[in-house]
Amino acid sequence: MDNEPHCLDLVTDWGLSLYVEARGGHFRLLMDTGSSFDKLLRNARALDMDLLALDAIFISHWHADHYGALPDLLGLLGSDVEVFVPRKPGWLTARQLGRLEVRLVEAREPMEISPGLWSTGDMGGEHALVAALEGRGVVVMTGCSHPGPETVVQRALDMLKGPGHALIGGLHIHSYHEGLRLGRFLSGAGFKLICPCHCTGPEAKRGIIEAFTGTTLQCGVGRRLEL
Repeated sequence: MDNEPHCLDLVTDWGLSLYVEARGGHFRLLMDTGSSFDKLLRNARALDMDLLALDAIFISHWHADHYGALPDLLGLLGSDVEVFVPRKPGWLTARQLGRLEVRLVEAREPMEISPGLWSTGDMGGEHALVAALEGRGVVVMTGCSHPGPETVVQRALDMLKGPGHALIGGLHIHSYHEGLRLGRFLSGAGFKLICPCHCTGPEAKRGIIEAFTGTTLQCGVGRRLEL
């Protein structure tokens, strides 16, 4: 789910959801759900993704455009799947999820979710998903980057002690100068790829493209990346 299209036969919505396969498809995780379960389900079916086969769910933060479809998704999956969160939600969401007997795992501190996949730990109510990609380096996947994309990336690099490789997700920047600054920062950290999604403004994308020495890819619903 993203608010821009990549494949025209898929539906868009303001929000984000990334489907992640690791270790040759032996571990499947959904990072965020977007706000609409109907749209999430429609796109998953069109992309031939079996949501019933998910091993885990990762909620980057408790904003409705990132977790809104979670209750209906858990109604489909049942309570067996673990849901990794930075901290507990507000009381209304907690009460709603409590009826579903959801297995919330709080990642207050950096933690390994599955071999090679990590949470940055809680960074002011938000956490990012980080992959240690053998032979490449660190891949950072963000929901909205509210702490600042440079801050999130630096946390990931400090955690895994590896070179940077890719940044994918919402960046929460809008101005040209913010894009320039991020592009220069990523270039200096050795990153090879950035795919700005969701809450990244067009002027910020223009700045990233101008300053980043690696590859900048347009995000959108249906975009597939194999790293």
